[in-house]
Amino acid sequence: MEGPWAFVGTTLPHIPLPPISQRQPIRTERLLIRPMREDDLQAYHELRLQPEAMACSRQGRPDHDIEETRSALNKFLPPHSDETFLYGVFLPSTGELIGEGGIHTLESSSCGWPEIGYRFRKEVWGQGYATEFLRALLKAWWDLPRNQTTLRVHSTSVQKGSSVDAVEQIHANTDLPNIGSQKVLAKLGFIQFSKYMEPDTQEDKLGEPLELIGYRLPFPEDSNRN
Repeated sequence: MEGPWAFVGTTLPHIPLPPISQRQPIRTERLLIRPMREDDLQAYHELRLQPEAMACSRQGRPDHDIEETRSALNKFLPPHSDETFLYGVFLPSTGELIGEGGIHTLESSSCGWPEIGYRFRKEVWGQGYATEFLRALLKAWWDLPRNQTTLRVHSTSVQKGSSVDAVEQIHANTDLPNIGSQKVLAKLGFIQFSKYMEPDTQEDKLGEPLELIGYRLPFPEDSNRN
């Protein structure tokens, strides 16, 4: 994102993040949310074979083979899990993997804050699972122990805090036509703060202009403070 950037005093979870062995499963009304394991590979591969589920991913296509899925799964596992907060989403009644997501980078290239994302199997779209998952995931993220730190962030994302220069944020973005994800983010309280162009990373559109909408979600205790 073009424009002014600034170094600000803020908070972030303590790094390294809690190890996988200490991340307890999260139960919601309809979902079991737990860290992914190596034995989830086949189920994860089936999710990543769906063109619809992968349409808004950086690669924009299904995985070519299970080894490509294995590389994606490794981002959920040690040592990458020291700096990611990613979970699988399962139906408790069947154990079926229906989605995945979480904090996939601690420093978004778009605005500097930790960035959240998700994907779900096409069969469960429109049933509120993404909102249910993200609400639970966000609570777990905000509950992590925190340190004060200095972070380089885009100036348009800064919200002044009472005890820090800038209230900690989570960043999310969507393609301009992705109305479904925009509605999910709005339900969860995300605030639209930018529109910007980036070169597309998808293989069939590589380098073409892509218009994105940027959202931020403030740390809850400071969400109403300026």
